[in-house]
Amino acid sequence: MNNKRIENLARFAIKEGLRQGATDCEVTLYIAKSVEAAVRLGEVEKLQGAQYAGLSFTAYIGKRSVTTSSTDFRRDALSQLIGDTIAMAKETEPDEFAGLVDKELLAQTIPDLDLFDPSAGKLSTSKKIALALKAEKAALSFDKRINNSDGAGFSDTAWVSVYANSNDFLGSYQASNCSLFVSIIASANDDKQSDWWYSSGRSLADLEDAESVGLIAAQRAVKRLGARKIETQVVPVVFEPRMSSRLLGQFCSAARGNSIYRRSSFLVDRLDTLVAAPQLQIIDNALIPRGSGSRPFDGEGLPATERTIVKDGVLKNYFISGYAARQLGVQPNSGATSNLYIQPGVLSADEIIGSIKSGLLLTDVSGPGFNPVTGDYSLGASGIWIENGELAYPVQEITIASNMLDMFTNIEAIGNDPYKSSTSAPTLKISSMTVAGK
Repeated sequence: MNNKRIENLARFAIKEGLRQGATDCEVTLYIAKSVEAAVRLGEVEKLQGAQYAGLSFTAYIGKRSVTTSSTDFRRDALSQLIGDTIAMAKETEPDEFAGLVDKELLAQTIPDLDLFDPSAGKLSTSKKIALALKAEKAALSFDKRINNSDGAGFSDTAWVSVYANSNDFLGSYQASNCSLFVSIIASANDDKQSDWWYSSGRSLADLEDAESVGLIAAQRAVKRLGARKIETQVVPVVFEPRMSSRLLGQFCSAARGNSIYRRSSFLVDRLDTLVAAPQLQIIDNALIPRGSGSRPFDGEGLPATERTIVKDGVLKNYFISGYAARQLGVQPNSGATSNLYIQPGVLSADEIIGSIKSGLLLTDVSGPGFNPVTGDYSLGASGIWIENGELAYPVQEITIASNMLDMFTNIEAIGNDPYKSSTSAPTLKISSMTVAGK
């Protein structure tokens, strides 16, 4: 992929936008290549390669603006698109908050975060298939009750991203990603249960061993067999890291600037107030080398930073885009998350589970079930019941319910085992939730 060619195209788009009468303009371009190999029950099901290219162009006429997109990178086609965009912008209603991020706030340097591994796209097709087959075979060999598969797959992607605007900003970077995935089915009598596991990273070297990925998926599926229903009760709930990470993402979705200025979030007017247990720290750090969510700048040209979202249980920052910043009368700090995580604690998952006389280890949820306006939380769930500090038996067809603020303020323990993802959290123990069953 030729960075210089794409950068030159971005420069052309900005220059052409100003030439055709835009007050300001901005453009985002990307080119990506990916290959996916999927197998099921030892046979190749899919082998697919793809190339993607796209751009979005925004024209500002004073406080009027329109955004259009295209996959045609020819200069004459782009010039036509720009002219059409400007013509549409002239006909729209003005928005006093529209505009680019102020020039002095834009990134001054583009840090090298080691996001691209040239070897990521050079793995042979046969090796990709072999890795998927190895992971699935490990899962199928784990237990005689595992006799079916939803499949396994390996994929890798490499891309170039460029952003430029008429405030003299142009930034570009390359990135890559590899992932290995297994989904497996366990059966006993008439009971069928499925579960999955995956590993991802910037290159093959960052992935867990294929056999390990398969074994974890198999273990999780087998543990779900023989699930029971339970009586409705109020008990402690332990969120395993996969569930904690999902919970963290839901909590922080309510901290986005667009929800705050619309006053459609349970976190409105909560800055500098206690919103979680005092031992909880939530960080968003775009500068982690090789991080899954790392980036040298955001989609508006704001620099990559490390932000503290919650410190000692106190909400310190929202995620503020340029538009939301003008609505709220504050400085922008980027409206998108990057590497979002809860700072791990010191306790192991076993120690946290061992502290519970009767409760639930949550391993899966279903349905939307979260209202970011009120914070109300109610989802279908399954997991493993805890008795006297030990995992006793699987449970399903239950609902867990509470309010997000209550859940975060009632975090009693934080594990030392974070989930490896761009949104990452360790095992969390919430002291009290309603678990609805029979």
